[in-house]
Amino acid sequence: MKVTRWPAISLFVLFLMAALVIQPDSKPSSVSGLQRNQSSLVGDFSNLASTWYCVAGSVGGAGLADHEILLGNPSASDSSASISVIAVLAPSQQASDLSTDSDLLQAYQLPTIQKEFLIPARSVMPVKLSEIDGVAGEFAAALIQSNLGNLIVEHRLSGPLGVAQSNCASSTSSEWNFAAGTTRVGTRELIFLFNPYPDSAVLDITFAADGRTRRPEAYNGLVVPPRSLLPIDVTSVVTLAETVSTRITSRSGRIVAERLVMFGDEVSPYGLDTEVGSPSLGTLWVFPGGAESDAEVSIVLFNPSESLIAEIDVEIVSDVSGTGYVEPFSVTVPAASSRVVNFFAVGDQRSSSLLDASTRIAKGIPFWVVVRSTNDVPIASERMLIATSNTNAGSGFSPGVSLSGEEHYFLMKESSGSIAVVNPAPDRLTLLKLEALSAGEIYESQTIEVSAISRKVIDLQQLGIPKNSVIKVISTEPVSIERLVGNKAEGDWGLILPLAASVTELFIPQPQFD
Repeated sequence: MKVTRWPAISLFVLFLMAALVIQPDSKPSSVSGLQRNQSSLVGDFSNLASTWYCVAGSVGGAGLADHEILLGNPSASDSSASISVIAVLAPSQQASDLSTDSDLLQAYQLPTIQKEFLIPARSVMPVKLSEIDGVAGEFAAALIQSNLGNLIVEHRLSGPLGVAQSNCASSTSSEWNFAAGTTRVGTRELIFLFNPYPDSAVLDITFAADGRTRRPEAYNGLVVPPRSLLPIDVTSVVTLAETVSTRITSRSGRIVAERLVMFGDEVSPYGLDTEVGSPSLGTLWVFPGGAESDAEVSIVLFNPSESLIAEIDVEIVSDVSGTGYVEPFSVTVPAASSRVVNFFAVGDQRSSSLLDASTRIAKGIPFWVVVRSTNDVPIASERMLIATSNTNAGSGFSPGVSLSGEEHYFLMKESSGSIAVVNPAPDRLTLLKLEALSAGEIYESQTIEVSAISRKVIDLQQLGIPKNSVIKVISTEPVSIERLVGNKAEGDWGLILPLAASVTELFIPQPQFD
């Protein structure tokens, strides 16, 4: 089905009528009632300015993760954005018996380079940091400031291991959590810490890996200088761990933290992945997509509490009607620990932190996943995809969705991929439409219906969406959405950006059965 152009007035009437028909008596609380910090939200056009932070990526060296910024302007007017590039020379931090703490944390800050860019109306402007005059070094973060209140910013990393695209952060935080990560053989994990402020930030970093909690002395009271980028090579700190969970807390100051994981090598590439951390914990997470990936699929549950045990239900929701009730997979997560729930056969049980849920649902049945804390102890949760063949470069991690909203945005550089939309409402359907804004033009899809407590996977390539598009997703009820960048064999699922004014707390009723 190709994207079709509809008269704006007819769409407005359609959605107004739909809202009148299925409008509930009450709705979840709006963003003003949220108590949790959010990493990435789109502002309103009426806002006077917007600020974004794209932290992980390379600008030199081997070019393993070449850093490209994508600036999206959904408005009807041209705008501009200033990009400040903060680059560092970071020596290799691979582990060795002679390494010292100072070796592991050494990085050389280079002068900040700033440049202004014009962003035409209803368009996407790609900017490669390495092509900006004066930019040098190995790794670089970008600080983006604009007079456009609803500017949308993502970044794209590319190299011989694959391509990764994800949201940048729109806020800083005193807390960051990464439920998943790995330093298994053939991988390298880095966490980038960016302090955009004129005062130093002092951090404590804790790792939970394969049943053990680690608090390295070098990361106890770690100082991130003002307006600086500090790459941390987790591979040097937590060696050969199948799963690494990370918690970063600040004694003073606020930062942005982003994880970069490289899978394989140029001979056997298994993927490239980057994600901003979760600045808050939650008691309910949903994973609309990813279960049908060609890679091995797992859900990681991370409980960073120092004293509380988390009781978690992992709920499997089938797309196929008539399959019956699927019993949740109940997991106890001790304090300062993580557990991994696999949706593939694990063979021998190598660790008590690995749990096999592969028999919960028949192979070949599409499904989505809900993670629920049954004793209200908040956790962080991520999906983990590990490719098992060098013909699959789809390895990666992604946090679950902890919010829902009626308006979402993302940027498409290529005309491929898909989105998975979950309607969490127990008693009403939602009507959905997509708008593609490209080269000043507006393209609109037909209306898509998503039933109560169900999901819809939408193939973006079949819609004929143009390259370099701002995608706007509008729904008549709050929904939770993930997107696939690329395809099942060479892509990864991740979050998309909700409009701040439309955000509500995620609510999915507990499953009922006779």
